[in-house]
Amino acid sequence: MGRSAHRGYVFRGATRGAKGVGMDTEKKSWAVEFINAIREMDPALLNALIVREAGESLAQFFLSYSANLISKDPERVLENTSSLMLMGYLIRANEDRHQAASPLFPS
Repeated sequence: MGRSAHRGYVFRGATRGAKGVGMDTEKKSWAVEFINAIREMDPALLNALIVREAGESLAQFFLSYSANLISKDPERVLENTSSLMLMGYLIRANEDRHQAASPLFPS
């Protein structure tokens, strides 16, 4: 029915109707384009991007969190990696919503 289980969560991406499916396709396309650009990026430029966008302390937090998660159950590295990618996406979505509710320059 277009559902996939992921660590106890159920996603219904392909069952949301034409508008939802198109959005999912668009988001996937953007993600693939971004991942390809990152993979081809010079390591120094990638590091500068990470420092500029996330900051050193957040990057270190994610490194520690990832290492801890992966070391708990190395047999599930693929599932854990997917979880980490989704967590990053959800964190960013939460940041965007938070910033929209609290504009930097109120009118």
